[in-house]
Amino acid sequence: MFASIALMLVAGVSMHAASLRGDDQFFRAKVEPIFREHCYKCHSHSAEKIKGGLVLDSRAALLTGGDSGASIVPGSPEKSLLLAAVSYTNDDLQMPPKGAKLSAEKIATLREWVKQGAPWSGDGNVETKNAASSQLIPKRPRGAKISDEDRKWWAFQPVKAVEPPVISGSVISKSVKRTSTSSLNTDSPITDYFPQNEIDRFILARLEAEKLTPAPRASRTALIRRVTFDLTGLPPTPQEVAAFITDKSPDAYPKLVDRLLASPRYGERWARHWLDLVRYAESDGYRVDDFRPNAWRYRDYVVRSLNADKPYDRFVQEQIAGDELWPEDPDARIATGYLTLWIYEYNNRDAVGQIATILNDVTDTTADVFLGQGVQCARCHDHKFDPILQKDYFRLQAFFAPMMPVAEAPIANGGERAAYAQEMAAWEKKSAAVRARLEELEEPFREKGEADALSKFPKETQALIKKPIAERTPYEHQVAELAYRQVLYEWSDKRFPARVKEPAKTERNRLLEQLRAMEKDMPAPLAMAPQVTDVGADPPPTFIPKKEKLGAIEPGYLSVLDEAPAKIETGWTNSTGRRTTLAHWLTRTDNPLTTRVIVNRVWQYHFGLGLAPITSDFGVLGEKPSHPELLDWLTRRFIEEGWSLKKLHKLIVTSATYQQVGGEVISRPVISNQSADRKLNTDALITNYSRARTLDPENRLLWHFPTRRLDAEQVRDAVLAVTGELDLQDGGPPVDFSTPRRSVYNKVFRNTRDPVIEVFDGPENFASTSQRNVTTTPTQSLMMMNSKWALARAKALASRLLKEQPGNESAQIDAAYQL
Repeated sequence: MFASIALMLVAGVSMHAASLRGDDQFFRAKVEPIFREHCYKCHSHSAEKIKGGLVLDSRAALLTGGDSGASIVPGSPEKSLLLAAVSYTNDDLQMPPKGAKLSAEKIATLREWVKQGAPWSGDGNVETKNAASSQLIPKRPRGAKISDEDRKWWAFQPVKAVEPPVISGSVISKSVKRTSTSSLNTDSPITDYFPQNEIDRFILARLEAEKLTPAPRASRTALIRRVTFDLTGLPPTPQEVAAFITDKSPDAYPKLVDRLLASPRYGERWARHWLDLVRYAESDGYRVDDFRPNAWRYRDYVVRSLNADKPYDRFVQEQIAGDELWPEDPDARIATGYLTLWIYEYNNRDAVGQIATILNDVTDTTADVFLGQGVQCARCHDHKFDPILQKDYFRLQAFFAPMMPVAEAPIANGGERAAYAQEMAAWEKKSAAVRARLEELEEPFREKGEADALSKFPKETQALIKKPIAERTPYEHQVAELAYRQVLYEWSDKRFPARVKEPAKTERNRLLEQLRAMEKDMPAPLAMAPQVTDVGADPPPTFIPKKEKLGAIEPGYLSVLDEAPAKIETGWTNSTGRRTTLAHWLTRTDNPLTTRVIVNRVWQYHFGLGLAPITSDFGVLGEKPSHPELLDWLTRRFIEEGWSLKKLHKLIVTSATYQQVGGEVISRPVISNQSADRKLNTDALITNYSRARTLDPENRLLWHFPTRRLDAEQVRDAVLAVTGELDLQDGGPPVDFSTPRRSVYNKVFRNTRDPVIEVFDGPENFASTSQRNVTTTPTQSLMMMNSKWALARAKALASRLLKEQPGNESAQIDAAYQL
């Protein structure tokens, strides 16, 4: 009986809210695979040459179209050029060409999609219209210079000094007269809790303009659950809920927020958001998907930094240039692991192409994460919509061009390295004879292995590897060293012992036994982590591909912000200082992008949608902010308060806007059944609800708290917390997903993921993910109802109940519900 009850409760943890995007599942499952298979090679931003000026990997581009005009008219397949082309009803335009016509089934799928209104799921270009415009966004003329009009775009404007609006009182009659706003009486009218801080004045001003009122405050039970999940990723315990409900002190809620922000669970939760952005994984990707055993140190660095409330500007600088700025700080060196999170194909013999791919990935991710600018389009041509020039793409990339990715290197400081070197020298002296004979024995096999490995590279690369290091140019050294990693891989590969033949094999095994006996005297190895340095003090040149005749491109920023070349900081002997220059520019207080972007992201993670809803695209293909003055006010306050993320969290979650009831509560049945002691004007609430749903169905004005489904890690961690199995050990090497640690500590393989994380829309970690897909699927229900994992968790919960409430079925049922 209790296993059944537990199973239903466990399933219920995750299935609370429906998808935020509805029919976009149809696009993901049916339409996008067709585009990928038949269209993207010639018609996507990643195409080597875009044909007909048409790209199909964003809804904006589809609506704008190519040289022949708009591709689709949402809701009207018969008017859509795309349907005419794939149906071959247009003699002048038949796609795919050369008789490769789509099947009738695929054409029908595209027709149905356009008929539905062409719903789109994606991270960036979901609309061609911004909130203030009903016109399609025009393309920028080819070769156009940056204009004054370009510079007027909201994201490029300086962050304004804004005063919170004065509320007239026509909507919230008492609120502006209140001097104490810390009461948490959920049975009081709306006027007794709105506003709590300046955020609410901005929200109220917009609501007042539309003659709308905010929703009532959420119950204490709902509020502690919401903010605990939000700040720690875990559910509150029944004891914590009971204590909060009975705490009648005026500062009960602020105290709760402070406790949650001080918890080590906070850093674990919010690290997951950051790791999504930087495409963190512990494997290479591609077919082999090799494990990266020390990548976890970057993950722990992020958790530590967030728990310590490290100022965001320092957090950014460490990741971009920690090796240059603080070379003796192990954390700063670990932080540069951000620059090593690209995917890597261990046997790709095209080292030149591999370096280009790595640099493109780092450039794209940095622009997305820190600047909120999708620059990928400008890799091949000037951006068609935003004032981002192809030159700008490579100006930005030039900061990273000297980067020398290090597979792994010690993170110890100078003193620790010196002590280790001294101890290691003593051990090497003791083991010298054995190691010398072992090296002599293996040398012929290694030489043959090296020759075999080298023969697989192009002749030009072979020549670079054989070229003395002192004679290589910086770029040649980068290529040679990246290629040589594959030779080292062959040596360290588990197949190497099989290549050693008799009689050398027997003697080698004997020598290895002797060496193992000596290992007890060997000093413990220094901690290692993936990190980067520069190739040296001289940077390799950066060229625009196929435009080398234009000359080398110097480092610089987006021309719309600063057209002059960057003034590179100096003072390094073995590094260029380019990344330090970029790090300092990113974190300047007058940079209009970096601070706005992070403030907007924090808002998104609390409300499900940013004030500017496309959080990694502040360009014209994204929507303008719903509350631009609030975004600027929050940004300036964030800077003034020392770039503190925790202070920003507290300001947001203690606002009355955050404390409203969720949209699913504001419905006629619930309102009409309000108890008399709530003292709520139900007729007024129903009227407001109906009008608000008509005026603002997407809740952009925040007239209620948006309902959101738990994300993948919250689902898994909540289940383990409820069953009593969750191990809250902090940090360390990753564990298999069968281990009941927090999900942030699971091994993150790009090609093989935890089934629970995968089914609930965890990211693939191949590219920056600023907003996860939110789906509602049968596989989620089946996973939570009858998978081996869910059944095992249900039994664990039943065992917990039987142990904590022995012999009392009524108490067991109550405890199960409270958990």
